[in-house]
Amino acid sequence: MSQNCKELKSLLKASVDRNYADALLLSGGLDSSILAYILKPSLSLTISLGQNAPDVEYAKIVAGMYTKRHKLIKLSYKSLLKVIEKVIRIFKTFDPMEIRNSSVLLSGISAAQDHGIRKLMTGDGGDELFAGYNYLKRYYTDVSSLDYQLHKLWDSMRFSSLIIGNAIGVMIKTPFLDKEFLTYAKSIHTCEKIGEYSGQRWGKFILRRCYESELGKEIAWRSKLAQEQGAGITNIKGFISKNMDDRVFHLGIRQARSDGVRIRDKEHLYYYIIFRKFFSAPKNESCPYRRCPECNGCFNSITQFCRICGAFPVVSKP
Repeated sequence: MSQNCKELKSLLKASVDRNYADALLLSGGLDSSILAYILKPSLSLTISLGQNAPDVEYAKIVAGMYTKRHKLIKLSYKSLLKVIEKVIRIFKTFDPMEIRNSSVLLSGISAAQDHGIRKLMTGDGGDELFAGYNYLKRYYTDVSSLDYQLHKLWDSMRFSSLIIGNAIGVMIKTPFLDKEFLTYAKSIHTCEKIGEYSGQRWGKFILRRCYESELGKEIAWRSKLAQEQGAGITNIKGFISKNMDDRVFHLGIRQARSDGVRIRDKEHLYYYIIFRKFFSAPKNESCPYRRCPECNGCFNSITQFCRICGAFPVVSKP
């Protein structure tokens, strides 16, 4: 094991110890699997729409090695729609990506609470710190550009799990974001965070190499999936589209347009209808910054991403 691996593993172990939790939200992806190996939680929880989401197979492998008890939380479309309404209220958004991803988190955090868990660990921060997101692949051959994108990402990091935990009263523990480990992870040269394995280039390369022996190749070199994909939540788009009448859709588009909101599809409209049950049209909110041209919501983000409607890239208007 290289000296870099020894240092990384020592510091991450210390961070997990400082941020001890009673349970772990386990997707079977690299980050949560590493935490499962270190923490060896008494309980791990995995979210799946139905019982055959992509995460399930991998989470069971990891749980079998390092978790005393593993709970699969199987969502139906009916129960997911109830979760979605709660997410929209908590985040004041009708952005489909935020809603789908945060529905995974709210389902897991709520299930932990139902099991009497007060402290829940998540793998938040691993993708941001170690270049794991799929959109960063376009920069893997240009280290200076990747380094710029990572620093830009670090300046705008926001973690939905922390917001949800605060909203429902569960303490979220995030060892990757622990101050000491965060500082160390940022100091690792970007070229160590990417590398080639089995004929392709990978993000989170140093993490994969350092924990390959503990996790096995199947987990260590698992391709990145977004939370919504791994839990199968992306299927909600087709479910909503199938069940929304076309006349309702076209009428809804016209009504949203009168609010100054541009609707992209049936899923987007479904979320906007729920949004309007609890909040006024975005254009009616006071705004000290600039407004998103897609929804007229207040926009103040260096990421060019509207957190209200999900528009990207946003060229804001006065």
